[in-house]
Amino acid sequence: MALFLVFWVGQSVTGNRQFNSEQREHNQPELSYSNYLQSDHFWEATAENWESEFFQMFGYVILTALLFQRGSSESKDPDEPEPVDRDPR
Repeated sequence: MALFLVFWVGQSVTGNRQFNSEQREHNQPELSYSNYLQSDHFWEATAENWESEFFQMFGYVILTALLFQRGSSESKDPDEPEPVDRDPR
């Protein structure tokens, strides 16, 4: 959880700098960090980041299930013990 917060703060700081840079290029007012955290730009960037991660995890889970059901050579049958499952003692 601590790493999550560290990276989210890093994303917000970087996003604020990028947003303010774009605002300067267009001669628009910049946002303070606290105002940036309430802005649509910050929440949109956060949602896009999380969306890609959730799609990636969803795809991984679905493909793993499909490959196991189709008999991937790397899949083990959960109903039959295999030599690697034996107690090494």
